[in-house]
Amino acid sequence: MQKSILFALSIFSCCVFHSSFAQKKIKYDKEIFPLIEAKNFDQAMPLLWEYLSDPKNAEEPNPNLQVGLYYEGLVNGYHIITDSTAILGASDTAVIYLTKAKTLITEKELKKNDEFYQDFYRRDLRTGDFGIKISDVQLDIEKKLQSLRNINKYAKSIYADLYSLNVANEFSMGAYQAFAKQYPNINDLYLMANEDTKDSLVAIIDKNTEIKEKFENVRDAVSRIGKKGYSPELEWKDIEAYGEDGLTSVDFFANDVVAWNYGKWAEDAEDVIKRDITRLKSQISQTNKDLKAQGEKINGGSGILDEEPITEIDPNLLEDINKFDENSIAIDLLNILVSKNKFDYLTSETLNERLADPDDVDYQLAVSDSLVQLLDIMDDAVAKLVEPGITIASKKYNKLVSEQYGGEMGLIKYRKTLENELMDSREEWMAYNEKYKSRARWGISEDGSESLYLIPRMDSTYVARDFSKFYSIVSMKDDSSNTYVVGLEFQGASDKGFIARVNNARTILWKRNFDIKGFAYSDSEFLVEGKFIPSQEGTVAVYIYSLVPESKKNIVAVSVTPEGETNWVNSLKISRAPVDVKFNDIVKETIFYTKTEEELENGGGDPNDPGYFVVDRSGNVR
Repeated sequence: MQKSILFALSIFSCCVFHSSFAQKKIKYDKEIFPLIEAKNFDQAMPLLWEYLSDPKNAEEPNPNLQVGLYYEGLVNGYHIITDSTAILGASDTAVIYLTKAKTLITEKELKKNDEFYQDFYRRDLRTGDFGIKISDVQLDIEKKLQSLRNINKYAKSIYADLYSLNVANEFSMGAYQAFAKQYPNINDLYLMANEDTKDSLVAIIDKNTEIKEKFENVRDAVSRIGKKGYSPELEWKDIEAYGEDGLTSVDFFANDVVAWNYGKWAEDAEDVIKRDITRLKSQISQTNKDLKAQGEKINGGSGILDEEPITEIDPNLLEDINKFDENSIAIDLLNILVSKNKFDYLTSETLNERLADPDDVDYQLAVSDSLVQLLDIMDDAVAKLVEPGITIASKKYNKLVSEQYGGEMGLIKYRKTLENELMDSREEWMAYNEKYKSRARWGISEDGSESLYLIPRMDSTYVARDFSKFYSIVSMKDDSSNTYVVGLEFQGASDKGFIARVNNARTILWKRNFDIKGFAYSDSEFLVEGKFIPSQEGTVAVYIYSLVPESKKNIVAVSVTPEGETNWVNSLKISRAPVDVKFNDIVKETIFYTKTEEELENGGGDPNDPGYFVVDRSGNVR
């Protein structure tokens, strides 16, 4: 800019000096040329312009040549970028005067004024003589003209291209920053991308291509000019931290440029949207459709499902959704449909025939437990169908929400309908579940006169004598949903032990008593424990053990058949509770260990305590 001002001032000076020296005749050879030779251009150029302003002097060859050479020197001193405006003006002026000088310089001029052309004095390579040749002068001037024309031509294109580069980069930076402001989370950008978003990404990619192409044009133009001091290089820097990288400006007029690679970022984003997000949304929509169709078949009452029912969301689909959308409403919508289909199936007596059997207590309890859990799942999911989540979901999964739920208002209506349905269902099935929980805890005799608690020591609210004359110590369920329960029966002066079998309908099939004479227990603490143990096929074996030190017989072992016939009963005193019980199937003997394997290997301690006892197949103890 400063040099361009000097150029303007030099022209202005011409006018000033023209007025000042209007009455004085300037001698070129005496006053101007010596200043030029001394490179005192500050004084020489005003005089030279004044000299050429006289029509009589305007066609003199050397003054025109010197003007051209002076401006060529300015061109060579200017920077192609920072002095772009000045270099264009100076090159234009240099070309005009050098072209004119080339036509004016003749052999006669060289001979007449050879002192003005000493810069062209050189040795003839053919003859070896020194001198000034018109051909050398013309060739030198033509070389300068060609260089100046190139500079003038390419300086314009270089500046224009660099200006376009900056504009393209500013567009890309602005678009990227707008994305980062609107979508602080890159995954929201992916999921909410609409046609305008995609168009902006394509535009950024195109701008990046434009930047690459125009920068190569600049490099090519610079190489053609051959000027030193400017050798542009472009280095791309990838955007790795979305919303943090890519926020700083870049000056493409600099010599070495490090630019944010918005184009690569846009290509990557576009690729994720086209490849991953499109597939993900399609899979979500299709799964949603399949679940709705499955629900229609279930509620149609035909009992026929053409395809394998969907009982859970594909884990790979869940992983993909969570990768792009944590706490996604899409998952909530799918969970609602999966759970509702399960709920509708389980509560349909047409499809779920076991539900119609009220005496299938285990199944009724399991089903009602499952139904309550499904209601919890749906309640949690339905509670999330509120603002701003619905609006966000509509932006992320526009096709799903609009086509399958009727838009945002449709989702709100869907939520309200589900809330009412779930409230009614919860009241019904919670009561049903509590009913079967209570029923599952007790075995009742057919005449209703006796009741056995079937979940001993698992319910802290149960106090034996508050409910029954029986105290259950241990229970076991077999593969046929029969429950065997063992405990104490309080009979006043002479308490007994009991073992009973209760079927799935919680009816006592049989109850057998066994003697517990000498078996002490605390009335308040009931310091007893028990365990069902391995036994011969076709039999059930169990023991109860008293933790009361005063017990004369602190263990009672019993073996019965599934039909209630007693095989054997043994009562004895042992040193401590069994640590293990094994059954030898070859000799049909039951071995009770009161010492660990390690203790037995180390000698067993007390020689009077062998650490185990054996009950043979007949019930004899040794």
